[in-house]
Amino acid sequence: MVSPNVLGSGKLPTRKRVVALGLVMGMIAINYIDRVNLSVATPTLMKELNLSADQMGVLMSAFYWSYVLVMIPAGVLLVKFGAKTLLTVSCFLWGLATAATALVHGFWSFMAVRILLGVAEGPAYPAAAQVVSVWIPKRERTLASACFDSCARVGSGIAPPLVAWLIVHFGWQASFVVTGIIAIAYSLYWHATYHEPDKHPKVSREEIDYIRQDEVINQDGHVVTTKPVPVLELFTYKKTVLLFIGYFTYTYYWHVFTSWIPAYLVQARSMDLKTMGFAAMIPFILGIIAEIYGGWFFDGLLRKGYNLNKVRRVGMAICLMGGSSTMLLAVQAPDPVWTVAFLSLSMVVYSFGASNVWSLDNDIAPYGQAGTISACKNATGNLSGLVAPLISGFLIGAGATVVDGYNHALYLVVGIAFLGGILYIANDYSRLSPRKRVEYTAAQ
Repeated sequence: MVSPNVLGSGKLPTRKRVVALGLVMGMIAINYIDRVNLSVATPTLMKELNLSADQMGVLMSAFYWSYVLVMIPAGVLLVKFGAKTLLTVSCFLWGLATAATALVHGFWSFMAVRILLGVAEGPAYPAAAQVVSVWIPKRERTLASACFDSCARVGSGIAPPLVAWLIVHFGWQASFVVTGIIAIAYSLYWHATYHEPDKHPKVSREEIDYIRQDEVINQDGHVVTTKPVPVLELFTYKKTVLLFIGYFTYTYYWHVFTSWIPAYLVQARSMDLKTMGFAAMIPFILGIIAEIYGGWFFDGLLRKGYNLNKVRRVGMAICLMGGSSTMLLAVQAPDPVWTVAFLSLSMVVYSFGASNVWSLDNDIAPYGQAGTISACKNATGNLSGLVAPLISGFLIGAGATVVDGYNHALYLVVGIAFLGGILYIANDYSRLSPRKRVEYTAAQ
């Protein structure tokens, strides 16, 4: 059982959960540097490899063809091998795939490398959610989830100036080699430093009790958990189906923003590459601050006794309805400065509410099963990664002018995101109750 003095004092001999969270935050930041470096290099690649907007849309989408397909198998592998092993292998392989991009010489070789990158990066988010679910107590999970998810913005913010600088000084090939090597080095660091709670050599019993204070503990001190709900069965519950579809709308906004906004600033707003590199960083840097603040804010509401369902619904409505509405201002902005200002505002509002998005899996899932639900959510939600770059590329190419084409693509983002806000408001985020009788076992 949890020691009363631990909960009362709040003073723990160790804080290894903070270290575990920091490690997974670094992993996600590097994941996104290696994922979005293509969007920064897009104007250069279109010119040097003679690629059209339609072809770039296909290349941006190709990553998600394999990313989505491996997501559910990644959830199965996560149960079998654990987050430490799976993230070590995943990060090492995506680093190799990123570095190998320097060898491409045309459309088809580029597509092959992007597909390989999608396979390698597939396990990252489900495994990160699993780390949070086993290391962070329920009362701290909104902030913790916001911290690791905000690192997608860290990576997306670091990538534009870093990649632009490397392209200007060393060529586009160097930008992929350097970012790939960073991932390979981090995979080795992760493997050497990350441990599961029960296997950590220096974590205290008091901190383990604190982490598990909101879970069910038997008389032997073991966490009581249910047998995992079968993967396919998760697609038969209303709350999980709405969660998966809602995440599709959430990621549609994100994929268009990270894939096409850098090129939008160059092609539709006439920025040069250096200026774009720093301008494209601003929304993500502000988004980091907004999401971490949002995690603190919404956790505070829960600590004060506010209803969890209401907190999650309001948060996600702010994210998608507020973020998409402010994007309209960017489309109508009179000059590039105002465009960047309104794109930044859009990302701030979106990120503030998005602090809830990776807590939803932990809210719904039985203890220790958040990784499986996250894998299914990521698989279905990131189908938007297949269609968003393609549709956007088609709309951009089909516009009467480049500006018109980009505007049409962004208007579609607004409509889809607004619909997503409605779906999140309609959902229920209480713990999933399986229809069938479930046997209980003690997790060691």
